[in-house]
Amino acid sequence: MRLLQNPNFDFLKLQKPFVIGSIVAAVISAGAIATKGLNWGVDFTGGAQVVYAFNAKPDENRIRQIVEGAKVPVTSVQRYDKAEKNQVLLRVPMEQKEGRDVSREVTKALTTALFPKGLETGVFDLNLNGAEPLSAMLQKDDPEKMAARADSNPGVEYDRIAQAIISTRSGTGLFASVDAAAATPGISPAVASWLKEKTVAGPITLISAETVGPAVGKDLRRKGLWAVGLSWAAMLAYIWFRFRSLSYGTGAVVALVHDSWIALGLCSIFGVEISLTVVAAFLTLVGYSANDTVVIYDRIRENLEKPKKEALSPLVNRSINETLSRTFLTAALTFLTVAALFFLGGEVIRGFSFVLFVGMFIGSYSTIFIAAPWVVNWESWKAKRLARLEASAPKTSKPVAAKGR
Repeated sequence: MRLLQNPNFDFLKLQKPFVIGSIVAAVISAGAIATKGLNWGVDFTGGAQVVYAFNAKPDENRIRQIVEGAKVPVTSVQRYDKAEKNQVLLRVPMEQKEGRDVSREVTKALTTALFPKGLETGVFDLNLNGAEPLSAMLQKDDPEKMAARADSNPGVEYDRIAQAIISTRSGTGLFASVDAAAATPGISPAVASWLKEKTVAGPITLISAETVGPAVGKDLRRKGLWAVGLSWAAMLAYIWFRFRSLSYGTGAVVALVHDSWIALGLCSIFGVEISLTVVAAFLTLVGYSANDTVVIYDRIRENLEKPKKEALSPLVNRSINETLSRTFLTAALTFLTVAALFFLGGEVIRGFSFVLFVGMFIGSYSTIFIAAPWVVNWESWKAKRLARLEASAPKTSKPVAAKGR
């Protein structure tokens, strides 16, 4: 399928304004990174990242006041996932105190302020406990009277019932009431009555908690930077070897550095959290951009091997036009997929999809206006340098043959 029939755009003629634009974008990225810095996630800084769901629209300022009032410092409190899920993400910086269970402290503070009944002795909050303690409570009270039946195994049966109840809670986020828990499919009327009598459903539940130590975070940040840097070096070595010319290898790497740096600057400007998944997105961007560049480089090499000799500049320009349809279709289809991830994928992969979302544009742009012109300018510089060396080399006089007498 060819979307563009015989395109003949003079891309090399436009290289100067686009190169200037790239330099300006790189300077803006550097300024953003220097002034705003990067929003390093818990993966790299160390600390805790805790997500809660509420039975009503949460008040971020109120939540911050409650948590900080319990002597737990909070870096940020923000809405998480879709608005109707009423979820909040809290980031807590890492402290020197070892063995601190931040999620337990935060949960206790929120429960004390929002639902103190949930902390009373003998009260079992369905939204704050998992399947294991629920199973233990069921086995203790034995609402099904399984202990009196020789053909039943109370431990196995109550584990299954507890798992079913907690799975129902996971599907809805949290139980709005005990009646919602009692309506869990597959449980008996005896268990449903026990739930209504012995349990409560508080206004908050813990969705997830992630903790990373400072040493691990520092090591991950170092390894993440090494991963991106080594990917550049690997691309340089491969393309240099593949095309037997340093101009191709350096052109590809300059384009990769250009793409990564500008994408990183946009992450700084928009406050995108740099996590391990975002590092994975940068590595994916490196592979995508390099693949796009290699396609054009390969067409340049094919055209150079043809018997008909042609100046390098128009040859490179023709090679870009010959692969333009493929470049456009690949970028457009990839962009549609990434756009779906960005707009529909949710908060969990928002950083990953953002890097790829902007990277599709930057990668396709740099292939045409950075990588390809780099080869032309490099080879032109080599030719001029060789001509100067030949011109400055001392000329040896040819020996004159002696005339016979």
